[in-house]
Amino acid sequence: MSHEGVTLLLRGFLVLFLIVAGALVRTFIGPSRRRGYVMFAGMFAGMSFGAVVSHAMPSELKFDESAVLAVLGMMVGWSIGWLFARRIPRTAN
Repeated sequence: MSHEGVTLLLRGFLVLFLIVAGALVRTFIGPSRRRGYVMFAGMFAGMSFGAVVSHAMPSELKFDESAVLAVLGMMVGWSIGWLFARRIPRTAN
């Protein structure tokens, strides 16, 4: 398999993982709108942080560091956001 084929498969697995992770996080959040806003803020801040950090990395690395670090930052943002969102009741609007 060529390098392009491996890259395509890895990106496909990354997209599939993001879909499953997003559904899992949405299940944890529940129907509360306020919890959703807190988790969205954490996700957005984490993705932004990951994208900013990717520009500080050397360009000699042979992977799409912007996308990978944005995804890792998104997961960190969800983790930090969950610390605040879990204090809000699941049924609160």
